[in-house]
Amino acid sequence: MIVISSSLSLSPTADNPLGTPIFGWKSLATAGTITATSAADGKPASNLANPSNALRWVAAEEGSPLGPPVGDQYIEVTISQVNPIDYLAIAVHNLGSGQNPVSVEGSTGGSPEWFELVEPSIQANDDPIIFRFEPQSLSGIRLRIQPGTTTPYIAVLYTGKLLVSPRGTHQDYVPINLAKTVNTPIGISESGHFLGRVVISESRASPFSLKHLPATWYRTYMDPMVKAMKSTPVFFAWKPVEFPRDVGFVFITNDPQPQRSFDTGRMAVEFQMHGVAV
Repeated sequence: MIVISSSLSLSPTADNPLGTPIFGWKSLATAGTITATSAADGKPASNLANPSNALRWVAAEEGSPLGPPVGDQYIEVTISQVNPIDYLAIAVHNLGSGQNPVSVEGSTGGSPEWFELVEPSIQANDDPIIFRFEPQSLSGIRLRIQPGTTTPYIAVLYTGKLLVSPRGTHQDYVPINLAKTVNTPIGISESGHFLGRVVISESRASPFSLKHLPATWYRTYMDPMVKAMKSTPVFFAWKPVEFPRDVGFVFITNDPQPQRSFDTGRMAVEFQMHGVAV
């Protein structure tokens, strides 16, 4: 899900074409820069800086052992660079099913200390979320999680500057969040009776291609991301304004080989994307 700040201009410009694919791959969240209001034993906030979905931050419970935490939870990232940032994203969480209002706040070290970047909202499900706001230099950014029906958890948090493609896709595309791949062996008796199915694993998989990319832009901005994607997942949305629900936390299984047009000099590339299932 894309959650866009109300202050972000919805009028596309050459530097900010809101409707084209976006990639969140550079993250300023590290084990040394991320903290949380509370954390359960063995589930610290530093786990959020690791792209592994198996490691999670879980809020500490207060009151009864099975009850949700009392009060707001804040996950904060301290930022040392002056370059502008424009997104915060999370994946593998329970904030939608837990009905937790979530918002994003920023700090510049001035007064007020914290101000709202993205307004509170309750998500419809537990799909990956990209919170997008006006590019700006910040000294800190934090995710505010208001109380819901259960104890919140998150596995991955990225924040930084989005890579915005200058062009959209020109081919049919199955949105990654809808491209379900399920391993379900079928139980059939010797006489042909259906005995049932067991889901062993589930993921998301869909190819995605871009064409007519300026060669200089590809070499400067996309090629570094392609190199990073060989070992690190990224947040991805193919049409952020028109289809805000189509967001994935994806990795690639191919070795993208960009093709350069002889006539135009522009570049084309294809990704075999796989994403985590909720």
